[in-house]
Amino acid sequence: MSRDPKDVILKIVEEKQSVTVYDIAKALGVTYGTAQWYVYDLERKGLVRTVKIGKRRYVVLPDRDWLESVMVSDAVEELLRVLSAHGISGEMSLRRAIEILEHKAPQVADLLRRLASFSWESSW
Repeated sequence: MSRDPKDVILKIVEEKQSVTVYDIAKALGVTYGTAQWYVYDLERKGLVRTVKIGKRRYVVLPDRDWLESVMVSDAVEELLRVLSAHGISGEMSLRRAIEILEHKAPQVADLLRRLASFSWESSW
């Protein structure tokens, strides 16, 4: 007996609190586009909501605070992906990375500047 994929999605989201559309596709054994369609239908019915962080779309329950559902590691991983896409590596100095990003992605440069300033200030 086959289960309705949308019921499976709801169960996964309830268990994990947040899950990417990509992970839903893997769990169901379907294409990303098919998973996206199922999620869209569930979202249209008000059963889930989606939150986009970088290039990833997370599926969460509508009554939950998505900031409680998405893990720090997911957000940091997305930041690292963005940095890498702009040619920034972990071995590069913060100063050089910020200089490069000021032209390519000023909002990311500002984020790095604020992270560096927060780390420096909180160490005293």
